[in-house]
Amino acid sequence: MYVNATVDQQESGVNHAAANTDTQANARTHRPFPAVPWLDIAIVGAGIGGCLLAYRLARHRERAGELRPERVALFERTHRVGGRLWSVAMGEGLHADLGAMRLHRGLRQVLGVVQEAGLASDLVPFDFGRPENPVHVRGRSLRQRHLTDAARLPYDLADGERDLSPGDLVLRAANTLVPGFGELRRAHHEALEQGDARRAARCVSECRGRISQVAVSGRPLAQVTYPEALRAVLGAEAVALLHDTGGYDIVASGENAAEQLGILFRTPPHAEYVTLRRGMQSLPLALCDRFTAAGGTLRTGHRLLRVDRATPGQRDRAAPDDTTHTGPVGYRLTFALEDPEGRATGEHVHIHARTVVLALPQGPLLRLDKEGLPFTPRLRADLAAVEAVPARKVFLLYRTAWWEGLGMTRGRATTDLPLRQLWYGGTCPLPGPARGDGPALLLAAYPSGSATRTWDALRERPGAVADYAHRLVARMHDVPHLKAPLSALSQDWNSPPHDGAWHVWRPGYDPDVVGPRVRTPLPGEAVHIVSDCWKADPGSVEGVVADVEAVLREQLGWGRPPSPQAPTTG
Repeated sequence: MYVNATVDQQESGVNHAAANTDTQANARTHRPFPAVPWLDIAIVGAGIGGCLLAYRLARHRERAGELRPERVALFERTHRVGGRLWSVAMGEGLHADLGAMRLHRGLRQVLGVVQEAGLASDLVPFDFGRPENPVHVRGRSLRQRHLTDAARLPYDLADGERDLSPGDLVLRAANTLVPGFGELRRAHHEALEQGDARRAARCVSECRGRISQVAVSGRPLAQVTYPEALRAVLGAEAVALLHDTGGYDIVASGENAAEQLGILFRTPPHAEYVTLRRGMQSLPLALCDRFTAAGGTLRTGHRLLRVDRATPGQRDRAAPDDTTHTGPVGYRLTFALEDPEGRATGEHVHIHARTVVLALPQGPLLRLDKEGLPFTPRLRADLAAVEAVPARKVFLLYRTAWWEGLGMTRGRATTDLPLRQLWYGGTCPLPGPARGDGPALLLAAYPSGSATRTWDALRERPGAVADYAHRLVARMHDVPHLKAPLSALSQDWNSPPHDGAWHVWRPGYDPDVVGPRVRTPLPGEAVHIVSDCWKADPGSVEGVVADVEAVLREQLGWGRPPSPQAPTTG
């Protein structure tokens, strides 16, 4: 019998904090607290955004010779660093990425940060799709190379859709909706590779202009969902094929069609994917280590309840005598302390700071006390511009890489079964040739969107998730006597304290308008929000890096410090 575990039981990854999340925040804030020293900057949230901002601040101040270690602090609710970048060691050099798991070489800002953090040598290839990998749909087992053979597919495709790969079908839909989309996309990435920023910007502007002129059933493209747009230009069977073989929820998605096309536009036509050999979490960990090594402070187990303007009397008692202060008096942050299991300890602390940066996604922001800062009716509407996407991952550690005997080594398989996506070798494959013996990791299930509902019913039954995944894996590969795995690891991104794995734009919202407003919700106040949620590519590491750079440049008056050149795309 194998050992089953959720991430809650992993020594390095306790992160669930269901207790106390529904209690009104302001019910626990009206108690006397001792004054604490003022901070120059308080950063709340130790995900990639908070860690990068903290590191950037330490670098700037260190270079200027003015770093005051006691004046910059990074606060985190859980007892780990990384947020939705979360990697867990599975033994034998294997790591499971429970959250984000890959980058493509077109993400130049992120690759620059990887270089800056000293992790460029840890970048390894990440195989996305391989022609020999299986596709199991409508009860039929195929290989990815068969997806362009209409005679093999159990889908009744229309004329003009037959013999097109799913990727080509998507591009056909994009070109039908936005004439010239594919050529503009190609020209854009060609310009980026050549370092021609002006040409790349012209391509972006031209594409945006064309998208703004598109209407579907009399409505602008930005006001319809992506499934509606696809159904307007593709047959029902083609849309079903995209949904079933693509691994992600298309049919029931509420995603803004214009923004999904924007993401496609910004993704290189032949993207080369990479990951970090010890998992994506190694990036925020490295940044945080450099921040604390420079003298910054990390405080875990601090759940932010509310932010208030500090009164002059509070400042007089708390601020250092040698500090001159101009502008707003400052801010008081109220935290509830939680233990490593996510349980409230009953203790609360007040922290005072001149500048506050909330490096948080949508859910934690919405759970802050609405009577505090930075809430306004405008901000509440802007926070609702995106919706969270539920997702789950289930990793199974097997005695051997049994799939190699079936012709697969690494990369992705897809299915319309509740597994949806499988990744051979896990998410952080070991460098070098595939191993033929010893334990091997399989990302056995990666459902998202409506596909997670099947798994929700198993949430309260220990071991049921891993058992179900193992049975479906055996069924998909026609290996009825497949031996049970040695261990299992699962993560549900829709269980407290999480609200989803990533976010998508709702129809009717424009990232270019909403994003800057969320970043600085109170003009004239030193309270800022850094997040991937309200970027053009929500959920991307590139998006949050861009947000950090924008806050540093626009609000704190610091440009990016000189850094080593980012890795090339060769």
